[in-house]
Amino acid sequence: MDSVSGPHAGQPLLTAGAPALAAEAALVVCHGRGATAQGVVNLFEPVYRHGLAVFAPQAERSCWYSRPATAPRTENEPWLSSSVDCVGAACEAAAEIGIPSDRTVLAGFSQGACVVAEYGRRNPDRYGGLAVLSATLPGSDADLEATEIDGSLAATPVLLGYGAKDPHVDPSRVAATARIFERADAAVDERRYPETGHEVTDDEFAAIGELLEAALED
Repeated sequence: MDSVSGPHAGQPLLTAGAPALAAEAALVVCHGRGATAQGVVNLFEPVYRHGLAVFAPQAERSCWYSRPATAPRTENEPWLSSSVDCVGAACEAAAEIGIPSDRTVLAGFSQGACVVAEYGRRNPDRYGGLAVLSATLPGSDADLEATEIDGSLAATPVLLGYGAKDPHVDPSRVAATARIFERADAAVDERRYPETGHEVTDDEFAAIGELLEAALED
């Protein structure tokens, strides 16, 4: 990831799935805190399809940023911006093999999902989808209240999935994140799982699979 600056500069970008010449859609996946690119590639295996190229950036020391996601964004710099650069590098790698943004689905779990959400906030475009699992946009409550996306997501499907028993996700922050994306013309699908904690559900995998099927059909 030569284009990445800051704390995550020099970290690897793991690739999997379809080779460049056979790829018709892309999935960019970001691991959670304490996990790895290989781990998240394994985690998302249930959504893989023929013709799908997978790109997974690795965080320095497996941590995208050091402060809680609820801290003011400025307190997580320069880590947060460097993390967003990693997602950008993965999207650039997809573009280099001919996969445009509208056939690229970005997904993450926990801290990695916060990074994916922040990338979408800073880089509005028509994506194949954003899947923000067990996470919200990073920043303090005041940050979220003041946030407006400078551009349109042009009906990009945005999945916000979380467990009602997840101690790390505040439903009010999920709602705030949903409103921010909706104001930027995203098609938000908020899913709350009553009996679920901090984990990915089969229903979320199925929803991401549908996003990928749509991307592959374009």
